[in-house]
Amino acid sequence: MLASQILTCIGLCFLIAPGQTLAQTSVTLYGTVDSGFAYQSHSANESGTYGSASRFAMISGGQSGNRFGLKGKEQVTVDTEINFMLESGFDIGNGTQSQSGRIFGRQSWLGLRHKGLGNIRIGRQYDFANDYISELTPFGPGDFSSASLGLSFGSANAERFSNMIRLETDSLDGFKAGIGYSFSTQIPSAYILNGSTPAVAGESRDYNFSPQDNLRSLTAGLQYRTGSLYTTATYDAYYPNAATAKGNVPNASAWILGAAYDVGMFKLSGAYGQTRNAWLNPAQLLQTFRQPSDLGNTNSSIVFDSNIAVDSYLLGLTFEPSEVTNVFLSWQIAKPTGSMQSTSFFPIDTQTVYSIAYTYNFTSRTNIYAMGAYSTNYSMSQGLTYALIGFGLRHKF
Repeated sequence: MLASQILTCIGLCFLIAPGQTLAQTSVTLYGTVDSGFAYQSHSANESGTYGSASRFAMISGGQSGNRFGLKGKEQVTVDTEINFMLESGFDIGNGTQSQSGRIFGRQSWLGLRHKGLGNIRIGRQYDFANDYISELTPFGPGDFSSASLGLSFGSANAERFSNMIRLETDSLDGFKAGIGYSFSTQIPSAYILNGSTPAVAGESRDYNFSPQDNLRSLTAGLQYRTGSLYTTATYDAYYPNAATAKGNVPNASAWILGAAYDVGMFKLSGAYGQTRNAWLNPAQLLQTFRQPSDLGNTNSSIVFDSNIAVDSYLLGLTFEPSEVTNVFLSWQIAKPTGSMQSTSFFPIDTQTVYSIAYTYNFTSRTNIYAMGAYSTNYSMSQGLTYALIGFGLRHKF
């Protein structure tokens, strides 16, 4: 089914209407620089794996991740263009790369777009949960640090798939849909095989010869927009590396339903999702399971375990009192369900996150921001509280 859909869309994209070939080419350098300061603290948890601690430090990318990139396109006919994007993330405090040493770790893809049909892209890209759910809330993919949506909806927080072919339609009567398949997703991964000791696959950047020995992923999304209403549904599936999983780990999945209603000064949004057989950690490490300490969270990561079952909820409000100021509020929870409670290595409980942020725009490209977040049972670790207060300056170019 998936293969036939991909072949059909590829065929449509290459049905270029006869006409004069155009030689209109453009390349744009763009980026975001964001820096500030934050106070962070966490309590001791009930299992004793954490003691209380706090710090005041410089932060990189408090509102938006620091990046620079090149994007371009060439018009090959009136209705068809070739396009690309190469995007790199970095830490503004020390100048290091943010995505595990990748030169263009945020995005690197080459595509073909046909006006009226849609586009096809090949390379390292975001999943549809990242793109479609981000419209619901300002605390979207990777935004506002530990106030981010990714604390509770892992698949919707800057999840990037390497080696992916992705197809997306143009909007038709308010509807837009897409599907993508990653032949080798290449994100850090661990597999809980016997209930006590995880087998680590690492990042596995190499393309294994046997297709089943790669971590593979499927992503799909549907959205509908009419007037002030926006609705969306996304689905992601993860297929374990067979050599590491040894047949003991089932496929994992994450789906999300969300909606937003925008009446100008106010925008109200909500979402519900379920994640099964794995937990995705782009915003944090899941310390309630024995995830290896060297399994970094700078490039997303995933823990496979058939006992993992998390239900996620979100309510968000955007208030725009003037043309240059915005106030953002959100409440989100991640609730462990099923056998996850009884099989966890440490006591776990429902994570709740309260978030608030304020921005003031000096220009269309430059703004200051302040943010705050408070979480109970942070990372679903029972008794662990986390607090964040930060402020900073962001400039886009």
